[in-house]
Amino acid sequence: MRGAAAITCLLFAPGVVQAGFEICNDTPVTQSVALAFRGPGDWISQGWYVFAPDQCQTVLEGDLTNRYYYVTALAEGWAFDHHDIAFCVKQGVFDIVGAENCRERHLVTNLFREVDTGPTATGFRLDLSPLVRPADD
Repeated sequence: MRGAAAITCLLFAPGVVQAGFEICNDTPVTQSVALAFRGPGDWISQGWYVFAPDQCQTVLEGDLTNRYYYVTALAEGWAFDHHDIAFCVKQGVFDIVGAENCRERHLVTNLFREVDTGPTATGFRLDLSPLVRPADD
């Protein structure tokens, strides 16, 4: 009986991360988020995922296949603390293969931030609040 209780505790423990890449908007404003990662043959960037305040969403299902993922976020009046890593994006929903020649493909580049999920993670949760802040006026 003790074993069953231990398993139940593990299954419902707070902070347990399921497989996939989950993003949570723990800010007071709506955030638009894009994700980039290494695909089977090339870089892939996807977005824009729109997150209301206090909303979480799994943007990649299944076990993670990379250690490093890249994110960017946009919100009116807010700044994103990016690294100098650029990927192609566009307005509206997108799923772009390749990170080169963005302009020639009628796309724009946006700066992203690297996220280290760890060497063996199959799932990861990213809270936006450490990466965004109200913009200086």
